[in-house]
Amino acid sequence: MAVRAIGELAIFYGDKPNTGEYDNGVWMHLLDIPYIQKVEEAGLYKTIIHTMWLDAIGWHKEIRNRWPHIALIGLSDHPLSAHISKISADKQVAYIKDLQYLDGIMALSEEERSWYSVACPSRPVVNVGLPFPVQTYEERFGKLRASEKKYVGLGVGASDNDRNFVSNVLAFQRLKLEFPDIQGVFLSIPSQLIPYCAYWADNVEGVFIHERKDTEEYMDILSQCKFVFNLADRNTPGRLQAESAFLEIPCIGSERLALQSELYPDLSVNPFDLEKAVNLGREILTNGINHEMVTNARTVLETNYNYETSKQKFDSLLALIRGD
Repeated sequence: MAVRAIGELAIFYGDKPNTGEYDNGVWMHLLDIPYIQKVEEAGLYKTIIHTMWLDAIGWHKEIRNRWPHIALIGLSDHPLSAHISKISADKQVAYIKDLQYLDGIMALSEEERSWYSVACPSRPVVNVGLPFPVQTYEERFGKLRASEKKYVGLGVGASDNDRNFVSNVLAFQRLKLEFPDIQGVFLSIPSQLIPYCAYWADNVEGVFIHERKDTEEYMDILSQCKFVFNLADRNTPGRLQAESAFLEIPCIGSERLALQSELYPDLSVNPFDLEKAVNLGREILTNGINHEMVTNARTVLETNYNYETSKQKFDSLLALIRGD
């Protein structure tokens, strides 16, 4: 006998515990939906959003075979360049095969939308971007825009596959030859990268580390940056770009990051084009912040990535899947 659906929508990570560390947990808050811990709970819902973990392949097929009635939507949660291109061929094949059991896919960037559209040509794929909690952040952190600017921010730590901190440091070192008083701070470093960044900090004058412990103190240190170098060599939406735009702080960043090109097109560089990055940093240190640029970045962020807009993108995909 089929399991009776008792709920409209839930999110599932593939039998992973919900420790609060997942960026895609934002959709739980945005859509006001529960997180389910075990696959058996999936049958109690009409629609499941499943985070597409590369180390948990096979859940799409499992859910589809057990509960054909469920609308199953995949949610990207890994940079293609840093993960899919580096796993073994058998895992790549298994991952692509498992995608075919989905009814649709939520991609986090236009580049990902294009990739998944070819990987799954018979499924709708929508670029939902990175939802940003505009109202909540304004209440909690809006006052930080008035913070005194003391530092040059150096990247942001995501995981041990994102190690182009060297480009951030080299650009900072070059500027310090001309502006000897500037101080650099490694932003939001996770524990596994502390030894890596600590070694750089020990060998570069005027650089210290900020280990992320909670959002409040992280946003406080970010708000004190004159500008940020974020030259990550991977394709993600770029959460640091969004947070910088919210605080009206310039971000000189990698064009590989989707929000960099959208929020700060004039500050976008190839992650290894250090001469251009240095020239842009020199312009800010010499002439100050271009206030029109940063206020425009904030406007674009708050218009295109607020929760209401993000929910509309999801609702449109779900309507397409259901044939509404």
